[in-house]
Amino acid sequence: MPLVSENSLLENAEKGKYAIPGLFPFDMNFIKVFIEAAEEARSPIIILQGPEVTKLFGAPMFSSALITAARNAKVPVCISADHAIKIDEKTLNDVLMFIQYGWKSIMVDGSLLSYEENVSKTKEITRICHAAGIACCGALGEVKRFFPVFKESFKEGYVVPDELMTDSQQAKDFVERTGVDSLAVSIGQYVRSLIGEENLDIKRTVRLDLDRLKAIRKATPAHLILQGSSHVNKDDLQKSIEYGISEIKFASAYGTVWAANIKETVQKTTGLFHPMDIQKPALKKVKENIIEYMRLFKSFGKA
Repeated sequence: MPLVSENSLLENAEKGKYAIPGLFPFDMNFIKVFIEAAEEARSPIIILQGPEVTKLFGAPMFSSALITAARNAKVPVCISADHAIKIDEKTLNDVLMFIQYGWKSIMVDGSLLSYEENVSKTKEITRICHAAGIACCGALGEVKRFFPVFKESFKEGYVVPDELMTDSQQAKDFVERTGVDSLAVSIGQYVRSLIGEENLDIKRTVRLDLDRLKAIRKATPAHLILQGSSHVNKDDLQKSIEYGISEIKFASAYGTVWAANIKETVQKTTGLFHPMDIQKPALKKVKENIIEYMRLFKSFGKA
């Protein structure tokens, strides 16, 4: 199966009323698990990673591993560069790095900038991506990130305020002016770091503003992407697909599964030495979790 374009996957998802899972590998072992899950579920997938982690892995080696895995998969796979937290002087070099190493899509996240600056910078990177023959995703509306680096603690019951969410008419203007292929939207979800917390269970209590999503879908033909979905109510995730979302990114959901199982294995099993012996039970659970989400996203059997 050849490495495929993101646009082709998202177009098929929109026609078929399902969403492509967007998956983040925490290390090289996760790549194999993602492909195995996709093949077992007969689901197309998009494998994502941001510039900092890609460099940490070693960009040439990591990119080569992803491309080789995708080309040998029995299902359609796209590799997509996920957003950096902000656009700065390093962004253009990161874009060129991903293009050089053969990635098929690049997300540029200017959601923390002023609107006009977001338009200007996203338009320029979209032009570069299209010249290289790959897709570009923009971001409009802030997806609140409760990470230690932001020094803002998460409070139970947090609800995303309207002013942080994507406005439908602004989305129309943004897509027309930038030329992006897809748009990551903020419709009530947030991203929460679970690092350091004793209880790794995810509470899927976030409710999406589905009326807002309907208005965005009506306003623009761009592919719509949902990031930060691990804490979202499962019924809302399925409804978001019905109302126009064609890719759903998630990582915390299976990341917590992995962490909990690693802890259990180390505590209960003595004499372990080889890293794969330690990881094997956890990776098995990760695979099962991802397949569960493929069923939820209705991508199961769509490859």
